[in-house]
Amino acid sequence: MDDFSAFSPGERALLEALIQHGVRFMLVGLSAAVLQGANTGTRDIDIWFEDTSDPRIGEAVRQAKGIWVSGSFGTRPPQIGGDAIGDRLDVVTHMHGLEAFADELANAVELRVDGLPLRVLALRRILVSKRAAGRTKDAAVIPALEEALAALEESDGSGD
Repeated sequence: MDDFSAFSPGERALLEALIQHGVRFMLVGLSAAVLQGANTGTRDIDIWFEDTSDPRIGEAVRQAKGIWVSGSFGTRPPQIGGDAIGDRLDVVTHMHGLEAFADELANAVELRVDGLPLRVLALRRILVSKRAAGRTKDAAVIPALEEALAALEESDGSGD
């Protein structure tokens, strides 16, 4: 039976619309780690956009019947939501310990998830970011990320 989906219908519709509109984004954080085999869990899906002022983001969100609040730096982060999309998507505006978005995107992992071609931050880079953030909740998942990275390196022999 092939009924399992990583995303809700609304989340999938949004990701598909972002791809159709040519928005540059990648999935990051624990959601990206889980997609790469990390034995951990998360309640949200972290999405990092190259430029949150890109008007195509709002167009894609509206196409998916959601709500886009572009936010204002220093006061409120950008937000994606609404009944059709739900509340699991978190817009990330900064990744601790990492390079600029374009540099990280160039080395992102390409995965097909729920039929969609997605770019996800490489597990090695997620680990760097979690260590750099220095939060207790990030330190707690480092062993699971290290284990998943070791398994990936063993299975593909590439070191990434």
